Amino acid sequence: MTRLKQSDIAIVRARILAVQGGKCAICQLGCKAPCLDHDHDTGAVRGVACSGCNALLGKLENNHRRYGVQNLHAFSNGVAAYLQRHTLNTTGYLHPTHRTEDEKRLLKNKRARVSRAKAKEA
Repeated sequence: MTRLKQSDIAIVRARILAVQGGKCAICQLGCKAPCLDHDHDTGAVRGVACSGCNALLGKLENNHRRYGVQNLHAFSNGVAAYLQRHTLNTTGYLHPTHRTEDEKRLLKNKRARVSRAKAKEA
């Protein structure tokens, strides 16, 4: 194994990104803000990910036990299938805190009216 120097990161990142076809190793979309991804346990460089994917992956790897997720690999395999299955509402229920875009707009307008009325009284 070769330990990279800080000065090597840009070169290695560009090289790996070219091998990946300019796409993020995680989401497979164009990589606008590429980051050199590494395993937080071993330090091994895995690939290049866009900054958002890399940041979220780091949070998962560093915090999964705190939230009671003992096996990150099992969670990761399950979450993709779970989200794919539920792109449409299969239960017929909406969470009580969810607001549609229209409901958000109406609430924002109501708050603005109340605020203007209070300002007028003062």
